[in-house]
Amino acid sequence: MAGIRMRRSEEVRDVAEAVFDTHRTAVLEVVPGAEVEHVGATAVPGALTKGDVDLVVRVSESDFPAAVEALGTRYAVHQPHNWTPTLASFKARDAADLEVGVQLVVEGSDADGFFVPFRDALISSPALLAEYNQLKERLDGRDYERYTERKGKFIERVLAELHARPH
Repeated sequence: MAGIRMRRSEEVRDVAEAVFDTHRTAVLEVVPGAEVEHVGATAVPGALTKGDVDLVVRVSESDFPAAVEALGTRYAVHQPHNWTPTLASFKARDAADLEVGVQLVVEGSDADGFFVPFRDALISSPALLAEYNQLKERLDGRDYERYTERKGKFIERVLAELHARPH
C-alpha cells in the first residue's frame, strides 16, 4: 500500500469546500434536521492534509439508529470496528474529487466531544497547529496504520488537555 502523502489545506480548499457543500446537502436529504459540520484538516487554514474531507453529523440519541440506517443507503460503512452506540463512520462511495468521510455522532456524547473541539483547537492555536503539522510532516509517506495511530495519540492528548482546562 502506498504511503500517505501530505499537502497544504490551501491547495485543496476550494474543492474541499465544494465537496463539503455537496455532501452536506446529501446528508440532509437522508437525515433532515441533523447538524453537519466540516471538520478535519481541510477545515483548518494552514493545516497539512492527506486530501480528504471529513464531515461530522450530529443527531439526538433517539434519532441515531434511523440516521445510521439512512446514511447507510447513501454511504459505505467505514471502520466498523470503531463504532459505538454514539458513533458510526461512513465513506463516500463516489469520491470523485476528494475522499469523503462522514462521522455520525450523538449530540452531547463522548464522540460528540471529539471532532469539532479538535478542529476549533487547531484553528485557535497557531502553536498547536504547528505541532500538528510537524507530526504530519514526519508521517508523510508512511503507511496508513502508522499515520492513524500517531495522529490518534496526538488528538487524544489535545482533547485530554482541553478537558483538563478550567472552564
